[in-house]
Amino acid sequence: MTTSNLMERLKTETAHYHRQIELNPYAKAIMNQTISLGEYKQYLEKFYGFIKQIEEQAVNMPFWNNIGLDIEVRGKTALLENDLRNLGSSEEDIRNLPLCEQLPEISSPAQLFGYFYVIEGSTNGGQIMTKRLSQFLPIEADRGLAYFNAYGEDTRTRWKEFMELLLQSVSKTEEHDEMVHTASETFRLLDQWINTAD
Repeated sequence: MTTSNLMERLKTETAHYHRQIELNPYAKAIMNQTISLGEYKQYLEKFYGFIKQIEEQAVNMPFWNNIGLDIEVRGKTALLENDLRNLGSSEEDIRNLPLCEQLPEISSPAQLFGYFYVIEGSTNGGQIMTKRLSQFLPIEADRGLAYFNAYGEDTRTRWKEFMELLLQSVSKTEEHDEMVHTASETFRLLDQWINTAD
């Protein structure tokens, strides 16, 4: 399968789940500029409850050191913690946040790249969110917007680097199937978690 075919598969086969997650109440309220600071904080808490555990699992996978991903660069947990602190959460508050129990399987490199495809891809949309949120909430790029503004002006470069790494690391057709499935599952389970009342 060519590079363009794999990219098309990822885009096409995850499209339904991608659209669904963009319709969650928090995302819609951000785009409508109706989200309150408290609701925005809840949204970040949702991401934290999903992402924290997967990142902890990822760095403990036996293949982690061989796939070229750097958690210091790609990790989002620290950014979310930073945002939550800036929005008034204490360390204890953060420790006690509910954590998602239904997570995508990441026990192979292909599955892990499927997960990161979703999270890294969201940094592109995060630029739009950052712009919108900073227009009407009292937050800034480095104070409350670290997660959505993860790479700032380097967003496109980081995305290109990630996709090159993905294409180098996942070459077999069965791995492509695994990756596309995990990407879809990541969208689906994250959407389900965001829409679950605490």
